[in-house]
Amino acid sequence: MKKNDITKAPAATGDRTNQPEILPVYAVPRGVEFSSYTDRLIEGGSGRLLLRLPCLTPEIMMDIMHKVAENRKKYLAHLKTADIVDKIDAAVQKWLNPEYELRRQAETWLPAITDYDPEMIRLELKRFMRTFRKKELLRFLDEEFDQAAVLDEFRPRKSGGMSRAYGPESIFHVFSGNVPGLPVWSLVMGLLVKSGNIGKTSSAEPLMAVLFVRSLYEVDADLADTIAILPWKGGTSALEEPVIAAVDAVIAYGADSSVERIREQVPGSKRFLRYGSKVSMAMVGREALTADRFGETVHRLADDVSTYDQQGCLSPHAVVVEDGGAVSARQFAQLLAAELQRCEERRPRAAVSQEEALAIRRVRNQYELAALNGESVTVYSSKAGTEWTVIYHQEQGFAPSPLNRTIHVFGCTALEDAPSYIEPYRELLQTVGIAVGPERLQQLADLLGTAGVNRICAIGKMSRTPAGWHHDGRFNLLDLVRWTDIEWSAEQEAERYDPDAE
Repeated sequence: MKKNDITKAPAATGDRTNQPEILPVYAVPRGVEFSSYTDRLIEGGSGRLLLRLPCLTPEIMMDIMHKVAENRKKYLAHLKTADIVDKIDAAVQKWLNPEYELRRQAETWLPAITDYDPEMIRLELKRFMRTFRKKELLRFLDEEFDQAAVLDEFRPRKSGGMSRAYGPESIFHVFSGNVPGLPVWSLVMGLLVKSGNIGKTSSAEPLMAVLFVRSLYEVDADLADTIAILPWKGGTSALEEPVIAAVDAVIAYGADSSVERIREQVPGSKRFLRYGSKVSMAMVGREALTADRFGETVHRLADDVSTYDQQGCLSPHAVVVEDGGAVSARQFAQLLAAELQRCEERRPRAAVSQEEALAIRRVRNQYELAALNGESVTVYSSKAGTEWTVIYHQEQGFAPSPLNRTIHVFGCTALEDAPSYIEPYRELLQTVGIAVGPERLQQLADLLGTAGVNRICAIGKMSRTPAGWHHDGRFNLLDLVRWTDIEWSAEQEAERYDPDAE
């Protein structure tokens, strides 16, 4: 794990005064039973927690997949899309209640599991769950389908004939653990296209997907029975191979190496969606650096940098700051450094591994040495450790970050020149947070889109995507479904056999 390591639970003793809470980190259809478990201990500010993991075998996995498939066939496949939306919304409404038991469990134990700041977890989970309310799900469906009913029945086409969309009968989701809550997005996609879902959680964050399925169970147990969430060590071929062989589609999240390992196991005949490593950046125009605005701009960017410590693909690695404002790019870097220090005091960064700390120190040393050699670069950093780092470059450019609140600041004469510096990263580019006036937005957007950027949003909103966004520049639901068309000729021919035809 990146944060607090999970260790085997201590043997039980006669002292029960400090017994840890036991929390199952799996969700399976009713009727599935496990004969043995492994308990792992989490210790944090909230106390002691035992994560209960089932011991899995290929035989058990086949039984689980069979039950998920049967439950999907008997129930989910026959639900109207509107009914699925209503059921998801009912579960989400529970999560929007601060007193909801499962939300309180998430807010209590996710900080202990991930080491992210408790207040950050509370705010970001609340914001994230709002994206799955009914109105947002309907927007999501409308973004990808002219009419969501095409998932329920054959619907007329404007060009003649009729079409219907079918989702995979089953999807295998391989979740990453860098951002709590991400599995919910993937599971909701699977439900909307009426698929049975098997999810493998990450040891870094095995909890949130399970809690979400439990909330679905409270709303509709039959719907929850079409999902299985299970933890196992990535690369366990005895478990992964039968799952991949049995499902119709695979969705994999994580580092490129992990995603590629999964891809190699998926036959070309199966649908495979990959969400690997990406980089994002920010661009600040002179319009956002006036005397009355630069402070707010710095604050919003610091929020993008500190949210989940840049662990998500949407977090900025660098920011390009345009000349001509009330503050220079160097002053912007100094102000950003001060704001990141305030972020550290309000919401401390999570603990990092030795490898991560070494990566940050290596980058600091690289640019401090460059400064000594006369290059126009300055490093601003936290004094006590690696909590935050701002690297100011006088020259235009772009550089990836080792993350964990480390960001590059590049000065530039005009933002319109910036896309040429990010062109070498076009295969990795994800989001650009931007602060410019309306007369420049579309021109810059066109330049960025040509350079490979998938998403352009306001600074301060980089980690908060709307329901219908095009993840990695693609559709979401449309990439999962297949289509069946009834052509106009078949309709015309059918009319000939109507006994009441003229």
